[in-house]
Amino acid sequence: MCSDTAFFLYLTSFCIMSFLDSPLPDAKNSINSTQGTTPDKQLDQVMCFGTFDIFHPGHVFYLSEAEKYAKKMTIIIARDHRVSSGKWREPIHSEVERLNNVQKSFPDATVMLGNETDIFAPIREIQPDILAFGYDQRVPEDKIHELFPNIEIVRIDGYETDKWKSSLLRNQI
Repeated sequence: MCSDTAFFLYLTSFCIMSFLDSPLPDAKNSINSTQGTTPDKQLDQVMCFGTFDIFHPGHVFYLSEAEKYAKKMTIIIARDHRVSSGKWREPIHSEVERLNNVQKSFPDATVMLGNETDIFAPIREIQPDILAFGYDQRVPEDKIHELFPNIEIVRIDGYETDKWKSSLLRNQI
């Protein structure tokens, strides 16, 4: 790893730690629910998905806001081959590194790798009450509604998206 990349990753880690010490904006202003649920921990299980390759404050915000919806949170980390095929690039960090990074920041959550062949398998296995997606995640919502009509879908707004967006950060490396 070149020294510029090492410094960037160190700086990103520092920013995340600083972010975790500061208060988050009010979730009521940052949630877009398709069925009107508000974050109040009345539901049992929320499930989140992502690559989380360059783990940054935008990711922390997304997961922190999603966590407000239920008593338990499961975070599904995209498999390396899905990242390569879906985003047409190799991830910077391996799936195990990405899983460990997220688990360190959300130790009370269940963090696991996605299924190798079936993106819907974790939803079928865990049967969450709600699926929380980031503001810019490409998701087959119609298919999810068809397969899981009783599971609510919410979208979490972005956090300072002009600064904390993986594609922007990747271009700086």
